[in-house]
Order: sequence, then C-alpha cells, then structure tokens
Amino acid sequence: MADTVRIIPLGGFDKIGMNMTLIESKDSIIAVDCGMSFPPDNMPGVTAMIPDVSYLEENVDKFKGIVLTHGHEDHIGALPYILGQLKVPVYGTPLTIALVEKRLCDFGVKGIKTKAIKQGATIVVGDFKVEFIKASHSIPDSVMLAIYTSVGIILSTGDFKLDMTPVTGKMSDISRITALGTKGVLAVLSDSTNAMTEGFSRSELYVFEQLDTMFSRYRGNRLIIVTFATNMDRIQQIINLADKYGRKMVMEGELMLEVFSAAQKLGYVEVPEEMIVDSDTINNYADGEIIFLTTGSHGKSVQCISEIARGSHPGIRIKENDVVLFSSIAIHGNEVEFNRTLNSLEEQGAIVVFQDLHATGHACAEELKLLFALLHPRFVIPAHGEYRYRREAKRIATEVGIPARNIFLMDNGDILEISRTPGKKETCDAISTALPEKTQTAGLEKGTEVLAAAITGHLPLCDILVDGNERTMIDRALIRDRQQLSGSGVVVIEVCIHKKTGRLASGINITSRGFLDENNSQGLRDELETAVSREISRFIGQGVHDERIAKGVETVAGALIGEMTGKNPVVIALVTNVMI
Repeated sequence: MADTVRIIPLGGFDKIGMNMTLIESKDSIIAVDCGMSFPPDNMPGVTAMIPDVSYLEENVDKFKGIVLTHGHEDHIGALPYILGQLKVPVYGTPLTIALVEKRLCDFGVKGIKTKAIKQGATIVVGDFKVEFIKASHSIPDSVMLAIYTSVGIILSTGDFKLDMTPVTGKMSDISRITALGTKGVLAVLSDSTNAMTEGFSRSELYVFEQLDTMFSRYRGNRLIIVTFATNMDRIQQIINLADKYGRKMVMEGELMLEVFSAAQKLGYVEVPEEMIVDSDTINNYADGEIIFLTTGSHGKSVQCISEIARGSHPGIRIKENDVVLFSSIAIHGNEVEFNRTLNSLEEQGAIVVFQDLHATGHACAEELKLLFALLHPRFVIPAHGEYRYRREAKRIATEVGIPARNIFLMDNGDILEISRTPGKKETCDAISTALPEKTQTAGLEKGTEVLAAAITGHLPLCDILVDGNERTMIDRALIRDRQQLSGSGVVVIEVCIHKKTGRLASGINITSRGFLDENNSQGLRDELETAVSREISRFIGQGVHDERIAKGVETVAGALIGEMTGKNPVVIALVTNVMI
C-alpha cells in the first residue's frame, strides 16, 4: 500500500505575503507559517488579508500545530485571528515565539501553547519530525524546516539567503543542507522572491562598509537612517557605527522597539549604556552627535520618515543639510509614497542617499542554483511569490538538472499528492488522476519503489479581510459599499407617507455627500423627485406599504442617476409612515 503525503498552500503562492502551507499525512496536518498580507489600495478600511482556514476547521482533529520559519508579519501576522478559532500549539525559534506571544497578548488570545525551539533542534509534531535548520535572513532566528514524513524529507526554506560574510548574524547552515542532500530530499518548497534577480544577493558586510563611509563623510550632519523594523543585524551595524563615531541614537517606530526589546533580552543585539536617548532631548546634542533610526510597520518601512517629511512627526523636523540614509527599499505597493517622501525631503534641503545601503534578505538566482545543487531534490515547489517569480525559479531548477515534470507551479488551494509505492514497478500515471487543468504528474523509480507526484484536487479559498483596528474579519460586501462611497458618494432620499391616505405627507427631501455640487444639480433633483413620486404612487396603488417601497425607490433613483450622470453612488431611501 502506498504512503502518501499532501502539500496544500493556503497562501503565499500568488503574491508576496500571507504565507501558509499545510503538510498532511493520513492522520496529521501541520501548518508551516501563518502570515498576513497587505491589501491593495482599492480596499478602504482593510488593514490585512489572512488565509482561509476552512479546511483546517473541517479537519480540526488532524491539525496538530503550526511551525514557524521566522518572525516577519507575512509569516506570523495571521496567528491572532486564526488561533482564536483553532487552539493548536505553535512552535518557533526564541525570537519568533517572543514576537508571537506579544502579538497574542495584544489581541487578548489566551490558552495557546507556544514552544521556543533552538536552531538545530528536532521536534515531533503529529506524524512528523521537524528539524530547525539555521538560515540567514533579515531577522534573527530564521530557520529552514526539514519535515520528515513517511514518504521522505520535505524542506521548506522559509525566507533565506546564503550570505557568506554576515556582519553580526550567522550564516545559513550549509553543511547541514549538504548533509540532507546526501541523505536524500523528497521535495523543496523554495523562496522565489528574488528568483528574477541575477547573481548572488549583496552581503551585509558590503552594506556595513558603505554605511561606515557615510558616517565618516557626514561627521557634522544629523543622520536620519531608514531601515526595516525587524532587521536587527542592520540595526546592530548602525549601533556599532554610532559607538565608533561617538553619536547618540533616537529610535522611532513601535514595531522596531518591540523587536529590539525582545532581541536584546535574548542577547541578539548589544547596545552601549546611555546610547539610546529620547527624541525630546535632541536639542542637547550637536548635529554631529545624533542619529535618528526610523522605520514603520512591516511592509511600510517609510512610514515614520514620511511623517517627518510631511512635518507631522511630533518630535523630529527636517533641517537644512540633514542626511537621510535609506538602508531599505520601497516595498511593492508603496512606491508612490516612497517617491513622494524623497521629493519632499530634498525640497526641504535634506541630502538623501539610498544607493548601496541595503541588502536583500532573499536568495537571488545563483543562490537558488546552489541550494538545488546541494539538495538535488526529487521534486521542487517554488513558493513565496507571484507567478512570474515562481516560473523563474522553475527555470533555475531545470538548469541544475531537475526535470521540468518534477517542478510544480502550484496555486493557492492546489493539493499536491506525493506517494511512495513499495514492491512495484509501474508508471506514475497510474497513481492518481489529476485535474483537467492540472495534468502534470511526475514519477521516479528507485529499486523496487516508485515515487509519484500529481496535483489531484483544489480547495476553494477566499481571502479573508481584516477591518481596521477592529481585529475582526470583514465581509466583501462591506468593501464594495466603501468602494462605491469613495467613488461616487451617497444620496439619501427621505419620504414621509400618510399612513391612512397613502399620499405624500411632505415634500421629498434629497441630500447627498461626495456626489454632486449642490448648486449645480437642481435639474437632477427635480427629475429624481418626479421619478420617486411616481414609484411611490405605483406601490401605493398596488396596496404595498412595507419595505418594498424603499427598495423600489433606491432602484429607480439609482438607475436615473446613472443614466443622467454616469455615476453610481450609494442610494439610501428612508420611508416613514406618519399620522397627522
């Protein structure tokens, strides 16, 4: 009888963010990561999107836990919402768990078992053994996960890079990756974020050298440094340089302070006594004695510097010849704000530098080649990115000799089954029937065993939207109303009907907000009053006196407004029955 394991992505296979993938055996399911993503600009009021976990709710008895690769929001941000419904253990490295526990506390989620696992350790979760392999990324305590199943080893890389000269962090455990490759790896879920970037990712050592040059060049200027909130290695570099050049530091950004505090308690960052000062003390120091280290929430690294550029930050104002060093990049979707901020800073006389001051935390093309060559996996599933990124990762994998039929470009919700059948020699096509649009299958014979993989089904998924600071999930119908309001405004039609006679008891009152200029819409108002009066008379003549009148008025008014103006405002009819 065949042993089978299923791989089911619930998020992260269509965009950057919302990473969550299920590994399922006959009796157990574990989730790798549980992240959120940031919504597009056309979803007013929505602060986050999180994965649809309906499948886990239907199989809650099999769901054994969530294992985390690192502490970025796109890998842990959905936990407070999902753990409110599914009370399962959460496993991660010490910093990752510290951030998770803080988030659960902020959301008031109680009764969740969390366990901190050191890099290099192995745990058992359900039917699976999970090994935590040290990885280099832009937040400390990142890991790859080697998941030991009855079919073979599945390696989830998480977010990683192969930085051979980190300044303060640690290299990815290449020796362990190599050992796994020698042992034999069934499948790799690989970070594809930078698959389209040629060569190797820039080392943190190079960034440190460039920052050192800036500190030396602008000794007499105030320095404002923009970086990502969770990049503790970069922040440690800046602390070291501040100490070298005798500067005090102001840290701005709630998330950065949160991660910094947790990392400091764990000994991951070291800061000299009395280096960190409050922003209200900056007038006590000369320009060449102070640094402002700024950031924003994950995905919004320019949030704080944007406030400074606009003049809305409570403690920091731009001065002529301030030097702003961008040790970060514009996150996809925030390019407009990023460019607006650059222009505003330079208009106010600031010197802006952003070339060569940042290094990505994600592997580029040559690093992916090296990873695949070291692991020589049977199957590859490019993950973490838009389709074109994952398609490029597939091309890279084929260059190192992995057959194209063994590389799966999955969509969120696809079900990939990998099976091992002992004692047979038969073709992989006999293992399962794939969906019509997903006909790819792959198989390998090894001795008297056959390995086979095929996409055999698909889970229907919906993006779950989170509403503002309410920390609750929101229905898409509400988003459509908000989009309609932002596009064409609202028109309110108030009508009073005499309860006995059914006649209008007063004139029809029409008000609007965000629709048309009141001074230039009299013709439309007259037409609306006529159409509404006619519709009410039609209903009264048919003996209708209930909510159907309001719905009919809304329909007629909406159609007339669309015909006359080409706009589609929200129309609300308020019909009141009165006794006079």
